[in-house]
Amino acid sequence: MNILCPHCQFSKQVSDAALPPLPTKATCPQCSQQFTLEAPAEESLSFVTESAEQIVAAEITDYVSPPTTVQTENEEPAGFWLRVLAAVIDSIICNAVVFVMGFGIGFLIESNNYGFNEMTQLLIMAMGIIVTLFYYIFFTGYGGQTPGKMALQIKVIHNDGSEIGYGQAFVRETIGKIISYLLLCIGYLMVGLRRDKRGLHDLLASTRVIKL
Repeated sequence: MNILCPHCQFSKQVSDAALPPLPTKATCPQCSQQFTLEAPAEESLSFVTESAEQIVAAEITDYVSPPTTVQTENEEPAGFWLRVLAAVIDSIICNAVVFVMGFGIGFLIESNNYGFNEMTQLLIMAMGIIVTLFYYIFFTGYGGQTPGKMALQIKVIHNDGSEIGYGQAFVRETIGKIISYLLLCIGYLMVGLRRDKRGLHDLLASTRVIKL
């Protein structure tokens, strides 16, 4: 079957066995627009023009891969405020862990009569940053869910519907979120503005967040 996006005109030939029961909702990974995938007429099933194949080969390598690449209606994007609440829960947990660890370091310093200085403060700050990064990268890379996302039943997945790994989680949680923050948090606000609810960090890491 030849699948054609009605919004950006990108297409890909896909075997019938790789598709879910039709009709169904699909999301174009190129322009992120949703459209209804209908069962085609018999005569159009095997029709793919040579020019279309050349465009696909040159500009898109995998429009729909087996079967996880077609986004169904069950994969509803997680909304802006739901993700904000999950981030608040994660922030509370991270701050609590960092506070306890910082308190422990302070207690050890005081008990040994070393006294606080600038190096000690920098050490505690660096520890807080490391713990926070480890928290988000580990949980997101391990199962796509931080404790905050687990509590609210939302999950980070690859744009094609598959699970993400630690490398993708690292890009999303460090590079993507730092750039989103430096752009006056516009990268985060994109979640509330885009139809597919993907922020700049999601676009950079090829991820999306769905409800379970």
